[in-house]
Amino acid sequence: MQDSFCLMGEAAMFRVHTAFRSMFLASAVALAGCASVPTEEAGPSTIIRGGPILTMEGDQPAYVEAVVVDGGKIVFAGSDAEAMARKGTNTVVKDLGGKALLPGFIDPHSHFIDSLALADRVNVSGPPVGPASNPDEIVAALQEGAAAKSLKPGELLLGWGYDENLMPKGQVLSREILDKAFPDNPVGVIHVSMHGAVINSKAMELYGYKDGMPTPAGGVILRRPGTQELQGLVMEAGYLPMHAKLPSPNEEQEMAAARSGQLLYAAAGVTTAQEGATTQPMLQQLQRVASNDGLIIDVIAYPFIVDLESILKSNPPSTFGKYNQRLKIGGCKVTVDGSPQGKTAWFTTPYLTGGPGGEKDWKGEPSIPLDAIGAMVKTCYDNDLQVLMHGNGDAAIDFIIATHQEMAGADIAKDRRTTCIHCQFIRPDQIAAFAKMKIIPSLFTDHTFFFGDTHVANRGPKQSSFISPMKAAIDAGLRPTNHTDAFVVPIDQLMTVWTAVNRQLRSGGTLGADQRITAYQALQAITINAAYQYREEASKGSIAVGKRADLVILSADPTKVAPEAIKDIKVIETLKDGKTIYSQP
Repeated sequence: MQDSFCLMGEAAMFRVHTAFRSMFLASAVALAGCASVPTEEAGPSTIIRGGPILTMEGDQPAYVEAVVVDGGKIVFAGSDAEAMARKGTNTVVKDLGGKALLPGFIDPHSHFIDSLALADRVNVSGPPVGPASNPDEIVAALQEGAAAKSLKPGELLLGWGYDENLMPKGQVLSREILDKAFPDNPVGVIHVSMHGAVINSKAMELYGYKDGMPTPAGGVILRRPGTQELQGLVMEAGYLPMHAKLPSPNEEQEMAAARSGQLLYAAAGVTTAQEGATTQPMLQQLQRVASNDGLIIDVIAYPFIVDLESILKSNPPSTFGKYNQRLKIGGCKVTVDGSPQGKTAWFTTPYLTGGPGGEKDWKGEPSIPLDAIGAMVKTCYDNDLQVLMHGNGDAAIDFIIATHQEMAGADIAKDRRTTCIHCQFIRPDQIAAFAKMKIIPSLFTDHTFFFGDTHVANRGPKQSSFISPMKAAIDAGLRPTNHTDAFVVPIDQLMTVWTAVNRQLRSGGTLGADQRITAYQALQAITINAAYQYREEASKGSIAVGKRADLVILSADPTKVAPEAIKDIKVIETLKDGKTIYSQP
């Protein structure tokens, strides 16, 4: 019926409506375009009611009774009576049945592209994420995966989730162990930090590693004791030759792979995801998927420093910050240091347990030459592009602050939305500097559970208790976000909220109880604060009129259950622009 008004003249409309309504509709059509003006009889597309609706508007929990959605946007949020008064003949009324409705979760940092390849890799993570607690169990999981794939001699086998810190004392995965189990196949087991891997001899041949080769600046290549023979573990800059050549789905496979990957996010209630270190081939793949209408969620890509120059040639700065079929290039990404659990994060004081290769007085080091980082930040700032800077150790964060001061010029507090990714071991004085410079900390409280015990061993209880200090950041007036860095840990937004609220160690006990925050504050970090990080606070992050109908239905309201029960809340349904993209089986 809506289209028929576009073809009717004023006289025809007069026969259907009063003269006043005729004039109103004609004016509305002229202002908004005929396709966006539903008739009163048809009504809006959807009314959602019947449960707690947490809007995430304001600094305290606020609720409405009903939400009205039309044209992919929220057109009303308020009382149930007012919402139902808008019901038309075509309106679908969705009854929550007591379940909770929230704005869709926004992923502040992950590696979306890895979701496309994850199905082709073997999970060798430690419990509760995976099955492997020692090298023998890793090999068993790899062998089971190889059998499931009917792996042929010469074919590559990749695992993910190796964490040497969870292995029994003195046991590590090595080239020798993998060679014995897979003499005819290249095998690589990606480290849980995603900053390295353990590879066997065939994989070394495949990726260009040789015994006796030098360790690149900013890299780690372990050697067999007393020799220059490679032990198997390569990290940071030493991992780049392999990382650059990791296989991804080909053009025939990428559409199906992209859908499977997006469903991992949608099943966690995520409606906007990040590809947090995008090379040129990755960006080209994402652009192909987007151009074929293959994205069901929004994806924001950040070109990585190694490919930024080439990406800018085909994607000039003027194209950044704009969605094109759900894909947006958000800005630039640089990695200053490594991971604290891999002992490659850069600190001002030594690790208590030495370096990854047994180095003494080991403080970690930059992952990339510092002058190259400074040059990239200057290029991005000069072109008004947002910069994400990965920094875990306090020395890396010192460098981020100094680089920002140098490259920002006279206006260090300009609204750039510069973001420190991870910022795990930020100090109180650095938080104060962030507040002064308007740098956003995107923190990582999942580390308290997954790696907290490791941090205590490596860095001591005092420094480790202040990792990802959400409360201190909020108290300083900052708007911190909180991420999973998937697939370092799984995409599980309720687990992320749980870790921020409870800060529980895997071994039991609490790490940094004084940095616990409320469930509402933890939700802000993955809704409205995350929208702000992306400059999308006007269109996402809360339930308000005019915003996109990106929504998630949960089995319970996280602010109303016991803190320890938050991680057990289930995602029932996820809606993107008002349409269901995931529902619980």
